[in-house]
Amino acid sequence: MAAGWVRSPLGWAHHLPCHRGERWQWQGLNFQALWPLPGSTAKGNNHSCVVRIDDGRSSILLTGDIERQAEQAMISRYWRHLTSTLIQVPHHGSNTSSSALLIRRVDGAAALASASRYNAWRMPSYKVVQRYRQRGYRWFATPQQGQITVVFSAEGWQIHSLRDQVLPRWYHQWFGAPADNG
Repeated sequence: MAAGWVRSPLGWAHHLPCHRGERWQWQGLNFQALWPLPGSTAKGNNHSCVVRIDDGRSSILLTGDIERQAEQAMISRYWRHLTSTLIQVPHHGSNTSSSALLIRRVDGAAALASASRYNAWRMPSYKVVQRYRQRGYRWFATPQQGQITVVFSAEGWQIHSLRDQVLPRWYHQWFGAPADNG
């Protein structure tokens, strides 16, 4: 692939496709697009490109902003391809995503959620966090932990967060109301 390429489901000029069935390799990693379906006319969050990346030992499922409707459609067709070590939590942990079925099908070890602290939507949702934890996932969220870095190596994978490294003492921790969107 040429330097500076972009994959997306949008069909824009100079974008490579990102639809179910697309596969590519980059720097020793295998990429597999799982969603959306080719020819899909869906718009918005449920048209997000879902990609599974693996190195032969560990894998991560990048889910974009898909919501429950897209999760269910993807699971009904391709559930065997969803198992991943890590999952990027769909739609920032909104109550409209992360169905119990998706969480079970991915069967991962850790969930990574990105959102801003004290955001207007109070994401990630407490209910979503609990669904992941009840299935045994380790939970990582940028509102509490700041930047999250995943390091993959021959020995496995590790997750580090900036706040754990920079502010480990209790008197440097943030205080405030817990976040919850329902």
